[in-house]
Amino acid sequence: MIHVLKRNLASEILDSIDYLKDRKQIPEIITNFQDIEISLEIPKNKANGDLSSNIALRKSRDTSLDALKLANLIVETLKFHLSRDHKSERLWDTVNVAKPGFINFHIRPIKKLDQLCAAVAETSYGWEDIKKQEKIIVEYVSANPTGPLHVGHARQAVLGDAISKILSRVGYDTVREFYYNDAGNQIENLGLSVWARLNGYNDSHEEFPRDGYRGDYITEIANDFKTVNNVTHIKKFKKSEKLLSEIKKFSINFLRAEQNADLALLDVSFDSFALESSYYKNGLVNEVIDTLKKNGKTFFLDKALWLKSTDFGDDKDRVMIKSDGSYTYFLPDVAYHLDKWIRGFKKALNIQGSDHHGTLCRVKAGLQGLNKNISEDFPITILHKMVTVKKNGKDVKFSKRSGNYVTLKELIYLSSGLDESGSSETQGERTDISPLLAKAKDAVRFFLLSKKPETEFNFDVDLAQKHSEENPVFYVQYAHARASSVIKQSCLSEKELLVYFRNLREKLFTGEQPEKFNKSENDLVLRVLSFPEVARCVTENFEPHQLIFYLQDLASDFHKFYNDSKILVEDAWTKNKRLLIVFGVARILKSNLELLGINAPEKM
Repeated sequence: MIHVLKRNLASEILDSIDYLKDRKQIPEIITNFQDIEISLEIPKNKANGDLSSNIALRKSRDTSLDALKLANLIVETLKFHLSRDHKSERLWDTVNVAKPGFINFHIRPIKKLDQLCAAVAETSYGWEDIKKQEKIIVEYVSANPTGPLHVGHARQAVLGDAISKILSRVGYDTVREFYYNDAGNQIENLGLSVWARLNGYNDSHEEFPRDGYRGDYITEIANDFKTVNNVTHIKKFKKSEKLLSEIKKFSINFLRAEQNADLALLDVSFDSFALESSYYKNGLVNEVIDTLKKNGKTFFLDKALWLKSTDFGDDKDRVMIKSDGSYTYFLPDVAYHLDKWIRGFKKALNIQGSDHHGTLCRVKAGLQGLNKNISEDFPITILHKMVTVKKNGKDVKFSKRSGNYVTLKELIYLSSGLDESGSSETQGERTDISPLLAKAKDAVRFFLLSKKPETEFNFDVDLAQKHSEENPVFYVQYAHARASSVIKQSCLSEKELLVYFRNLREKLFTGEQPEKFNKSENDLVLRVLSFPEVARCVTENFEPHQLIFYLQDLASDFHKFYNDSKILVEDAWTKNKRLLIVFGVARILKSNLELLGINAPEKM
């Protein structure tokens, strides 16, 4: 792996600098192993070598030497003093200096093969089990049960699901949770909207709620309510607290079931669900209020109860309980996050739309005001921007059913080339649609993970439908299919290849040293060996888009290699060397596409 090569080279460079300092050939400079390791990178221009260090440029500021002279002294020491007696064991084949002071290394082929064999032998190559079952709760989607999920929820769903899978891969005990805001004004308006449709009232009727929900799905709920309760014969439903309570409960269950079914199209599921209403019933909301009052973190003004959120970095204090006695929406959120802490989660990650930005400070302020030793970074929050869906170069208009947005389900069906009845847009036929929906799921997940969450996303439906190399998910999947085909044709197993190279390492190979890699081979080997560094970055920063970028680069390098280098040749060394590379690529593509919830087909 490239990080192993970097560590070994960094150690050699540090030894060289210490050698020069001991002999007073350079002045004392402050440097350490980590500085040197960080300085080593794969150069953009591969002609400059496999790895390049700018440590001389960085440290020349601390000395009276210019960078070029310092680099030359380090290289001369490496060549003529430190490795002269151990040439057969050294890591690099050649080392040279390039202006204005870079130190460039070409790694010996046998050393790269050693690392490549180690990569192929690892089941979960690149992912370190670093967290040893540390608990983390990941909350995402968390849509109000007042309507169908939209494309913004789709982005949140695939982000949360991918990050959860990655965290589990590196050893976290990960819980995926969906939080329902099933209380408050929006639920009241949902119930009144369905009641109005039960009575046949249109949007302009005086009984239709001013902030009601107007999509056709409200009529569907009303009709289903009639059927399930066997009251289709009733034309007018008298408004009562009992009836509205029944309507609200029925509507919430209807929409929760629909949301779960839509999420299943993306292969997204949850380990647990939390309900806002439960925190009123179990008294946790009142406990939060009482504790904040007791801790002196509240005050009354204009008949309202305020939180002293400015004590914790907010730009102004916030109302908790309004003058009419109703609670502001962030108060139950504080109770919900307190419940996470009580359940033993010392680390929490939330994925929310950018419209939640304003609530972050006040929720954290409420948690800190409780004085329960909750860490200041609890919860960590990733905010994502919304998604615009494009077809034929134009924005897709929202459906009549949803009322004012493109739904998650519509996005899947649009990407599959189907309408929601299951008919083909081009042929108008209804056949088995599951393969088309599976391909659409892959495209939607890949596309929505391919950019930083904080960037706007334009989803190109036409591109998602293409079965060509223009479509980035097709391009990556095709690389895996090609690699799988080569492996199948070779009739060699991974185990047989590793035995071959172990024998080579033990000097049973007839040649003194294996020949060097050609350019496309070398580029691909370095890409494979660089994966653990990518995986570490993805994990530490919760950035699955970095994994997408890597897989696209890996696929690109593989396609070039495939086109430039005949793999199944008669010469055993050349064939096995290239097959080892193919096995490494196939393993990374399959393992990590599946980690992101995307299929890795073996033929296309």
